[in-house]
Amino acid sequence: MKKRLLLAVFSLFVLQVNAQKLLVTPYVLGLVDDYNGRNWIKEDPEESTVVDKFHNTEIKLVTFLDSLITAENKKTYDKILFTNVKWEKPDCYYCQDFRRIYAKRLVEQMNEAYSFKWKDQVDAKQQKIYQGVLKPKAFETNQEKCSFLAGAFVRYGVFEEDQYTFLLANTNSKYDAIIRELKALKCNIKDFSQKGEEPVIQKVSFVPTRELKAYLDKQERIRVDILRRKNKLATDRKKEQPGSDLFSTQENNQN
Repeated sequence: MKKRLLLAVFSLFVLQVNAQKLLVTPYVLGLVDDYNGRNWIKEDPEESTVVDKFHNTEIKLVTFLDSLITAENKKTYDKILFTNVKWEKPDCYYCQDFRRIYAKRLVEQMNEAYSFKWKDQVDAKQQKIYQGVLKPKAFETNQEKCSFLAGAFVRYGVFEEDQYTFLLANTNSKYDAIIRELKALKCNIKDFSQKGEEPVIQKVSFVPTRELKAYLDKQERIRVDILRRKNKLATDRKKEQPGSDLFSTQENNQN
């Protein structure tokens, strides 16, 4: 009887641990840039495979993403191959502080969650830039929803005085998707708002369910490390260049 009880407890523990495992594609969909929508230049062999750019202060996030993809590749023959290179862009002073991740297979998986349209925007090579919005039913299972929200939280999350908050700007669909998935998971949304004009500041404060909280809390160490590094760099830069704000949402996305 005692052995059966121990086995049942162990089985429940294993199920809980497995349920909290992040799924790569939804996680990345949560963290990638959505300022004015997800841009995709599908005619360009290189640009079409860009996952996102990451600042030097996000080194722990890049390392974690690397480990996540490596672990996923061990379970499937359809492996995700990716490269991590310094971002080179003409006349861009701060681009040297960023790296870009390219992964053709991962971008293909991500694009399945978007609806893309061309809105007369082109790049310097006159190639069409398509803007993507997340589909309303992009995430089906709770594990997918939690993985998406965990990815969003590590980059756009705030945790103060036991209050969980997402703070975004000018997102085309991520703000709506966050609210939609929080509701689907039956989280208690305390407040949500969109204020300002350019950029529009979007805020969602909520109380997560126990299931979602486990996902979010596992991202806290990375989130805090990014914040600490950004604050230190911003302080150092202000000493060198008074009045500059490297991490203001608008400037960061224009670069």
